[in-house]
Amino acid sequence: MFKKLLMSLLIAITTFAYANPNKMFQTVDVKEATLLQTTKDKLYCPNCGMHLPKFYKTNHAVKLKDGTYRQYCSIYCLVEEMELTVLKGKHDTIKEILVVDVPSLKFIDAKKAYYVVGSSVKGTMTMTSKYAFEKVEDAITFMNTYGGEVKSFDEAYKIALLDFAKDTALVYDNRSTMMYKNGEKLYNTKCNKEAIDKIDAHTMGEMKAIIGQEKLCEDGLNDGQLQAIMLYIWDVKLNNFNKMYGENEEISIYIKSRKDADFLKRGENIHQRVCKKLDATSFKSFDEIKKGVEATCPKLKDEDKLSLIGYLNHVRSGNQMHKSTPIVVPSDAKCPVCGMFVAKYPKWAAYTKLKDGKEFFYDGTKDMFKFIFEAKSYSHNYTKDDFDIISVSDYYTLDKIDGKQAFYVLGSNVYGPMGKELIPFKTKEDAENFSKNYQGKQILKFEEITKDLVFALDK
Repeated sequence: MFKKLLMSLLIAITTFAYANPNKMFQTVDVKEATLLQTTKDKLYCPNCGMHLPKFYKTNHAVKLKDGTYRQYCSIYCLVEEMELTVLKGKHDTIKEILVVDVPSLKFIDAKKAYYVVGSSVKGTMTMTSKYAFEKVEDAITFMNTYGGEVKSFDEAYKIALLDFAKDTALVYDNRSTMMYKNGEKLYNTKCNKEAIDKIDAHTMGEMKAIIGQEKLCEDGLNDGQLQAIMLYIWDVKLNNFNKMYGENEEISIYIKSRKDADFLKRGENIHQRVCKKLDATSFKSFDEIKKGVEATCPKLKDEDKLSLIGYLNHVRSGNQMHKSTPIVVPSDAKCPVCGMFVAKYPKWAAYTKLKDGKEFFYDGTKDMFKFIFEAKSYSHNYTKDDFDIISVSDYYTLDKIDGKQAFYVLGSNVYGPMGKELIPFKTKEDAENFSKNYQGKQILKFEEITKDLVFALDK
């Protein structure tokens, strides 16, 4: 009796979740979505079977040289096909990679898009959300509202690839805790099992489309229930998930860490007790961690070794999205140049401390330099020599860095709260990479920045 009630509850939860799709940020009406695939399964992501309009604002696509398209619910599924399945080793067959521009809902060239990575808006198939924009102003507005960092496609793709094992464990956890059980129940009670078992589908999207279009289950099932049935058949009955990832140790460890609340804690304790010399941040890959553990702590029992590897990899992965040490801006601090509250724009914050102890905060480096060069114009009797400490926010990491040692990109197409900006970086390499991706015109050191150059930014 209890099992029947539990299964009824699972079905009800899935039905409710999919019956209210417009509560998700990603979702648009089918009429608003551009469907590039022309096959019968055009509504579904070929890689995971999810409904493309339901996750439309994270949709990606590839246009192949033969003129056909493959459309995905997310960059996660794009990465999976590019690196592991259909398109692995076949990148030369791709003519163009596309992504949905969030404001216009149109597909645009992904290589020219501005991605906001790591915002508070939930992503698709990932713990680190990634949304794309055609215009940098739209990306910055989104970032200022929801957080995150502005990245290029190559940077967003690299993050998705680095996070792939962790996100795959998340996907499996979500499926195994509800969808598989729900799908099995529906398959056994509401479907033509004999007909479904004869389906010869090449993708998850194709299988889902066949089940729905050929009415192999009772009428009235919603998209979420069809998804659950397809996932149960594809992943469990056909064992495809295990065939693909069953021997992937990194994914297996992430799955274990999600199911065992003490798994990573044990690894941390082992690290502190017997393997403290291992520095997680020094490893560049999961395989490097495995080799490091084998070389440094070979006598550990297998379970302890797994926990240690899991802990070190967790720390390494956590450092991929940098935990910044930003300029701390008081809530009432106003920029002395424009009068705006600086705390509203923490990612652009700059700071100076004068020899007399007076502190000022700015909503961008441009206003900071204006004040350094022309404090008298803003009702303060200071000269350039009076500024003792100058700090700016590194564009990529948001770290507080020494403004006198920073490298500044001039003339890029990235704008701050006050328009055109001098974009600061801790390293010349980061400045050069940014300048290349965002059409920067010059890279300047602190002493190369002049009063005329700063005030010309407003023209």
